[in-house]
Amino acid sequence: MLHRSWLVLALASAITLSACGPREPERQAPVPAQAAVTPAAPERSLDADALAALDARLEALAAAQERSGFVAILARDGEVVHVSEAGHADIAAGREMTADTVVRVASMTKPVTAVAIMMLVQDGTIALDDPVSDYIPAFAEARVATSLTRDEAYEIPTEPLARPITIRDLLTHTSGIGYIFDYETNLGALYLGHNIYEMEGTMDERMETLAGLPLYFQPGERWFYSYANDVLGRVVEVASGQRLEAFMDARIFTPLGMEDTSFFLTPELEARLATLYTHGEDGALVAVPVENDLIRYTDIEAGGAGLFSTANDYIRFAMMLANGGELDGVRLLEAETVADMVTAHVGLDRMPEAMRARNLAYGYGLGVYVADAPEGSARAGDFGWGGYFDTDFFVSPATGLAGVVMAQEEPGPTTSETIGARAVFRTLAAQAVEEGVEG
Repeated sequence: MLHRSWLVLALASAITLSACGPREPERQAPVPAQAAVTPAAPERSLDADALAALDARLEALAAAQERSGFVAILARDGEVVHVSEAGHADIAAGREMTADTVVRVASMTKPVTAVAIMMLVQDGTIALDDPVSDYIPAFAEARVATSLTRDEAYEIPTEPLARPITIRDLLTHTSGIGYIFDYETNLGALYLGHNIYEMEGTMDERMETLAGLPLYFQPGERWFYSYANDVLGRVVEVASGQRLEAFMDARIFTPLGMEDTSFFLTPELEARLATLYTHGEDGALVAVPVENDLIRYTDIEAGGAGLFSTANDYIRFAMMLANGGELDGVRLLEAETVADMVTAHVGLDRMPEAMRARNLAYGYGLGVYVADAPEGSARAGDFGWGGYFDTDFFVSPATGLAGVVMAQEEPGPTTSETIGARAVFRTLAAQAVEEGVEG
């Protein structure tokens, strides 16, 4: 049986994996990461009482062991203005949770892979309407399920593609490709039985397997969370001629000074890795057994869920997007490219009901609010994404605010979804803006 910690690594409600060693040691001189996390006086202040409330809330949740620990960073107008650190990265060892603690960001890998793809689009190496089969030929023969239930021959009935799957379809999760979160249908069982994160072989071989599974629907019909960014990661490799880790290191991590972000744990990073916790049947917070924490032992780069990072590092990625693709004089994307990424290419009419209810549409690798969130946690135009182990980031163009919050909780039988990092962070951050000086 597949272990739950592997099956649910990537959902954003969000691992990774072939033969590749650690990052090559020769690097360009990076922008110092610490420069991004030293609070500075912003042009627009945040409310001190609201920031104190954020600190107190995270401290209280950690003290109650709702999570082992939290770290949150807020930046405004290109400057980090607040850092919250609460609880522990490892309770037994007494190791505190800090902005330099290494965490599993799971589906917060997806926006990074989307940026890598858009860099290649800017370079003219690929185009958004290119068929995916130009880079992974097996997808030329993909077929579409006409029913999610097996027929009398115990097979999923299929029909041919009406049109090829494109890069754009992958960026918007409208390709029809499935994932590992459908426990209800026969087609979902087929994806679970061919979990590309667990199978042996190269990433190319895993893509061959994935391309052989029926699609849920014809490309473009609707939004469906999927392996799309893992496929995009392989497209980056084929188009660039580099492994995904090498491409991201050279084009994203090193230029932004993200020294602690990688698909692979060096000994130094592993020494700072937060322990993964869960809440068991009895409601107690317990460490996930090391042998079940499979992400730390993977050997390939999964573009949908595989990165390790820190709050210090990821806030730099968020600030780059907030600043239209540039940070500290280093430009990764043109402003027009970022604007395209945060446009709602998948409107509410094609989104699942739970996301429609929150006014959350989808751009390229990012959720985008097309109107204020009903609960007041987001404004129209805000964008971002979260990770399965209770991590989240957002950018709010209307307020100049960007934020990152990290915890390390694998959802268990008694894990609360309403008082974790994602559940409280955006609302408390929004209150700091509402009560602060707007300009």
